[in-house]
Amino acid sequence: MQGKITPLPELRPMNTLYNVHVRVSRTWEYRGKSEKNPLIHFYMVLIDQKGYAMYCEVPPQAVDQFKQYFQEGKVLYICNACVERPKPGYRVVDAPYILKLIMRTQIFEGNSNDTSFPKYVFSLTPIEMLPQYARRTDRFLDVIGKIIAISNAAVVRNTSGDLMMRRLITLQDHKGNTIDLSLSGQRALEFDAEAVFHIGQNHHVIAIFVGTLMKIYREDYKFLSGTSACRLYINENDIPAMRTFQRGLPSQVTPVKKLELQSEDYMEQGVKEKTLFDLKQIDPLTDKNKRFQCTVTLISIPEKEQWCYRASRVCNSRMTPGDDGYQCTKIDGCSCKQYDWKYKVCFRGADDTHSLEFMFFEKKGVELIGKSADPKETT
Repeated sequence: MQGKITPLPELRPMNTLYNVHVRVSRTWEYRGKSEKNPLIHFYMVLIDQKGYAMYCEVPPQAVDQFKQYFQEGKVLYICNACVERPKPGYRVVDAPYILKLIMRTQIFEGNSNDTSFPKYVFSLTPIEMLPQYARRTDRFLDVIGKIIAISNAAVVRNTSGDLMMRRLITLQDHKGNTIDLSLSGQRALEFDAEAVFHIGQNHHVIAIFVGTLMKIYREDYKFLSGTSACRLYINENDIPAMRTFQRGLPSQVTPVKKLELQSEDYMEQGVKEKTLFDLKQIDPLTDKNKRFQCTVTLISIPEKEQWCYRASRVCNSRMTPGDDGYQCTKIDGCSCKQYDWKYKVCFRGADDTHSLEFMFFEKKGVELIGKSADPKETT
């Protein structure tokens, strides 16, 4: 390898390609709302010898070229990589820039046994402080706790109406505060519950979850969500934070409990068929968690209805002009100033009993018609 090695803190978004010497701390694939979607980006968290962390984005067209190096723990020389500013949301580490691999990038494997490189990077948030991050997507959260309960992996429906695999894990801190963490998709299947149950019969099981988000499904129930960006460390003795947490626990061990998470049985349960007259009588507040199906004929689309809008890149809420650029219109919304174009489509449908107005947003719109409001994606 030729060229000067630049420390991660000195990287800047300039017309310059950099060489870095780093350890791969963790990796994940991003495929959007569903793991069945094509790969959008491959991500890594990189650490230098002084413990400075930065996350790295790999476009899908470059993944096959470098995938042999994308393993957690490997020490790499990455040459001819560019530096960019990060997106305003979903920050994995607190760094002002990201590293991005391009087709001109070269990678050489270093000494993965080099103990001068740290293995882990995280910024722990106490469980009692987690509720203040509810619905915020400006950054991922890292949390430590003792595992006191684990559910089976079950198929459930998320808030978007999509089916997904889920497993619940309950964490507890020294003060008795608890939080439920929901592992979704592949992360739910990868979690070795039986091994944790076995260890938890005689020993405390301490876990650090990194790359989670604070979610609320109901006002009386708060939990963390862990999807593809989530990584967990269990009883890792070489992590000082775990040793410190262990010293604060009582000597008596309470076995890890088994929780029962019910799968949705759609073959038997199904979705109730309703006429439009029936739907008109439904109270959206008292029946907000119920799902119905109806068959209608599209009879009109409003010609003067506004359909395209600016959506916050962090929370997807509508943005309007303000004193300082565009601002999120959500009451407890984000401080993001950047937006993407999104759309919603209103239409009126009718059956033999009634006619009602319906609306679908871009997520379902892309599934139906394959078109996005983003000019870069529309042909």
